[in-house]
Amino acid sequence: MSPQISDRKWACIGAAALTGLAAAIVFGIHPGGFEGQVAWLFALLPATLAVHPFSDCVYMVAPHVERGAFWILVITFNFAWYWGVSYGRIKIRRFLVGT
Repeated sequence: MSPQISDRKWACIGAAALTGLAAAIVFGIHPGGFEGQVAWLFALLPATLAVHPFSDCVYMVAPHVERGAFWILVITFNFAWYWGVSYGRIKIRRFLVGT
């Protein structure tokens, strides 16, 4: 008997792996110079741009918490982005294969 894992759980595994890989590339490998690093940040962690308005709202309420809230939101939003990408890819593959 093989346990069946739902598509949502497979997408969570994929999202965690992709988010970790993107963070390792951006913050560990440091590709390119300064300008290249900014381009890689926005290419691999695209939700970073969407987090800034929320970060500004947090700064208005509690300025000392803004930095931590920013990074929590960056990780959360990018995980959600990669979850959507992974889930969409899984659904498309299942549709094309017909299982």
